[in-house]
Amino acid sequence: MGQAAREASQLGPRAAAPSHMPGLPAQLLTSPLFALFTIIGVGAWAGSLRFGGVSLGASGVLFVALLVGHCRQYLPSEWLATQPDMLTLPRVLTDLGLLLFVYPVGLQAGPQFLSMYRRRGKAYFSVAAVSIGAASLTTLGLAMALHIRPTLAGGVFTGALTCTPALAAVRDIAGSLFPADVGQASVGYGIAYPFSTLTVVLLVQLLPSLLRTPVAQAVAQARYDAETLSPSLHAVAYRVTNPNVAGRTVAQLQEAKLVDASYSRLKREGTVVPVTPGLTIQLRDILMAVAVDTEHAKLEAVLGAHVDEPMDDPTGIVTAEDIVVSRPAAFGKRLGDLDPAGAYGVVVTRVRREGLEFTPEAGLEIEPGDTLRVVGARSGVAAFQEAVGQEERRLDETSLVPFVLGIALGAVVGMLPLPMPGGLQTRLGAGGGAFIVALALGHFGHIGKWRVYVPTAAKLLARELGLVIFLAGAGLEAGQHFASVVREAGPQIILAGAVVTLVGVGTALFMMLRVLKWNLLTAAGALGGVMTSSPGLSAATALADTDSQAVAFAGMYPVAIIAKIVVAQLIPMILRQ
Repeated sequence: MGQAAREASQLGPRAAAPSHMPGLPAQLLTSPLFALFTIIGVGAWAGSLRFGGVSLGASGVLFVALLVGHCRQYLPSEWLATQPDMLTLPRVLTDLGLLLFVYPVGLQAGPQFLSMYRRRGKAYFSVAAVSIGAASLTTLGLAMALHIRPTLAGGVFTGALTCTPALAAVRDIAGSLFPADVGQASVGYGIAYPFSTLTVVLLVQLLPSLLRTPVAQAVAQARYDAETLSPSLHAVAYRVTNPNVAGRTVAQLQEAKLVDASYSRLKREGTVVPVTPGLTIQLRDILMAVAVDTEHAKLEAVLGAHVDEPMDDPTGIVTAEDIVVSRPAAFGKRLGDLDPAGAYGVVVTRVRREGLEFTPEAGLEIEPGDTLRVVGARSGVAAFQEAVGQEERRLDETSLVPFVLGIALGAVVGMLPLPMPGGLQTRLGAGGGAFIVALALGHFGHIGKWRVYVPTAAKLLARELGLVIFLAGAGLEAGQHFASVVREAGPQIILAGAVVTLVGVGTALFMMLRVLKWNLLTAAGALGGVMTSSPGLSAATALADTDSQAVAFAGMYPVAIIAKIVVAQLIPMILRQ
């Protein structure tokens, strides 16, 4: 044995390993990444377990994190003394999770956002007003009856309605009105949040049973509603018998704007040719038009009766292809600038984008991932495809620069002050700002010259990963103080949070299902939106593979989050009087 080894053995094991250097178990517990992904893994497993047909889903991560946060107090005191951040997550990591969740949701809902608001905007406002108003009045009543401190009551309100940006707003106003009680807001939030999250997740999963409505029936209704909002295009052949049309060119027919339709093929004396703007229409021609059903009713008056006539070209010269826009040179260009008829001898009859299908117009800006139905001579179709497609591997890549610029812009929007009564100010927060920016980007598709394109798989991954990161961080933070606060404030605080949650959820569902008669899937998504509950949206989207839930969530979320931020700050102000 060497001299150094003999000296180490004489000093004993404690001296050989300094006490300030923790062993492997302690080192693992001090690693935020180990804690984060262990909690996510165990929570995801727990959330997948089903009891009576119901599971926690992503909320399993929250409850595992709450348990771990609570158990932190039982760690050796010397470990916590040397490593105070043990079993905690940096706040920036939790905020990043929230951003990664809400940003893809906004991008997904953006293309349908304005059309949906034109149809249901007033309904969204009414649901949010009734639900949040009832919950706020309940909070005020319970706070006065149970003598709950104003800041604590504001925290209970934000936790019961699962709104983190509103919690930040309560903390800000408490700093001005009740500096000594700022921490009470987080305590109230941590007490009410778990019950609220669990209630929304379970209720969403139980809705089909409670309403006695099969999910398949709800899916069929949702698709019917989507078809009503954004009708599909259909191709129908018409025999030209109107003498007012004969002798006109296709361009003249479209310029008259009698119907909103595009024309793909013309059959004359058994020969099929692709339609071009300069093609002259004659009596007895058979013209194929592509339009929604309401326009087809007009086309019979404009052209003549529809006929069941095959319009395929037996020679194979005329063909129809679906071309995915994937060449960067075509991104952002107007369809008229590409001049498909003049430059390639083809006609674009329909465009599909993010699940929506519509008639093409010359001013339409082409976006990456658009699918164009193109009809024309085989050589012309191939040349047009070469100009706009042929690089579909690019569609698997996220346009990273505009993606992160959008998140940065959302952080700026979230920091902008919103004036409040009494000269006070509030903010949307990073999550609310990112969601608003994502809705705009999803609708317009670009930031300046940069096109924003995120593959569907990337959006789903970011959404799910962001959600579980946020739940892990929120659960760890709330779990550390849960038991101590309950002992201090008493069980009535838990009861108050539960009552506020049930009032908010109950009034929202009553409005959506009984007053407005919404579809089950729309109500499930909107419930997650009015409760600003990320796990609620996750549970709603798990019910069926449709966009109805995400669109309804996106419609309700901005109204609800702004209303909660405002109301949450009014509660301490009112109770102060």
